[in-house]
Amino acid sequence: MKKHIIKILIISLLIQVINITVSASSTNIKTAKESLDIANRFLEENVLGFYGYFGETNINGDKINEVLAVKGTPAFSDMPIFVYGSEEKASIDAVKKAAIKVIKRPDEQGTPQYRCLGYTINGDLFANPAFPPDYPPTQNVKTLNGRWVKEPWNHDHYYIKQWINRMDFTPEQLFKSTGRRDFFAANIVDGPESQYFSDGGSIEDYVHIIQPPYNAFMGAGNRFLFSQQW
Repeated sequence: MKKHIIKILIISLLIQVINITVSASSTNIKTAKESLDIANRFLEENVLGFYGYFGETNINGDKINEVLAVKGTPAFSDMPIFVYGSEEKASIDAVKKAAIKVIKRPDEQGTPQYRCLGYTINGDLFANPAFPPDYPPTQNVKTLNGRWVKEPWNHDHYYIKQWINRMDFTPEQLFKSTGRRDFFAANIVDGPESQYFSDGGSIEDYVHIIQPPYNAFMGAGNRFLFSQQW
């Protein structure tokens, strides 16, 4: 008798820099406070209308990774990213309810990579784009028609829910504040085309934004794929 297993793959996407109001200081960031100030001013002026979205700790009290807030990682083109807490703890949390329990895996260069870099400002798991994927390298996950999870922030699957704690940048919210549903998603790097979404909609309907891009910052988002194995 064949065993039917349903897995959910978490695929991290990068979002290119949005050049709207370029600040001279954004090209020479030396401290985490400078990074936070640039990001908070960008969101105040272009999206949220208030200052202070990002802080030195997240909603769970985890402290910001000051190195990543200044230098980022090669996966993010060495641009600042806001990650909080421990990569090991976040990676352990990520696999608690997962079918695959691997928290660390070497990349193509042999460098060990954790599944997560840490947590977001909202306590979401911050996926590591450099973590080697769980799916076979020969599988074209970009074109798996009908398996992408539309509006994952509204999905009730327990594994998806553990990756999404708050919903600050959904297409509807962005449309109200910016006039564009794809304000951030339009800059996604190497994402699947809408022709592969059997549930309709566009890329912004399938990606949970975990960090918006800014003047000197790469953004990030997660998309979710149901994968069946027999």
